[in-house]
Amino acid sequence: MNTVRVVAHRGASGYAPENTMAAFHRAVELGASFIETDLQLSRDARFVALHDTSLNRTTNGRENVHDFTLAELQRLDAGSWFSPEFAGERIPTLEEILRFAREADVVFYLEVKLSGVWGTEHALVAALTEAEMLQRIVVLSFDLATLLELRKRNPALLTGYLVDWPYPDMLERAVRAGARQLAPRADLLTPALIEQARGADLQVVTWTVNEPAQMRHLAGLGVHGIMTDYPDRLKAVLAQ
Repeated sequence: MNTVRVVAHRGASGYAPENTMAAFHRAVELGASFIETDLQLSRDARFVALHDTSLNRTTNGRENVHDFTLAELQRLDAGSWFSPEFAGERIPTLEEILRFAREADVVFYLEVKLSGVWGTEHALVAALTEAEMLQRIVVLSFDLATLLELRKRNPALLTGYLVDWPYPDMLERAVRAGARQLAPRADLLTPALIEQARGADLQVVTWTVNEPAQMRHLAGLGVHGIMTDYPDRLKAVLAQ
């Protein structure tokens, strides 16, 4: 079976509250060398790990993340919604994520959830450069303009084009944006697409796969990475 990257989706989010340090630590404990997380911006332009624009689903806050400062966001409980044992878990900052990546020796996939917000790409590249983490990060986005702007800011930054629709020209889009990876939803993958991606010098990383049978099938097709909420399941499949 091909070597496949085990990418913990929002951390080991099947076992701990998504996009929290608890989920990141659990992912490493379960053997993941890659972790995916989402980035939103606070009102004072600080990056935090949160999937939704709204705070309602995964914290005890209400309204939108962009309406609160970092200090206000860090007072919220981001763990109790998942299980009482995670009460008091906080929303991580980008700085905390990068520190953890270095200490745990893992690579992070950072999905930029914002598009069209002025200065987002500049701020992200500046933060990664200052932390000397450009080589340990892959930035993902569904938005081609975001990927193009990131490449303009620093061509050395690895980027990936997220795809959730069967665009006939998704490969061409990824190449035009300077992406090095194509990240289609799992049900969009075909042997032909993977072969074409290889021909375009694009790695294929797919999401979000939690069933062993599908993991086995995709690994057999030759994908480079699989995002999963249960990294231990994927590790077990790949070890077979």
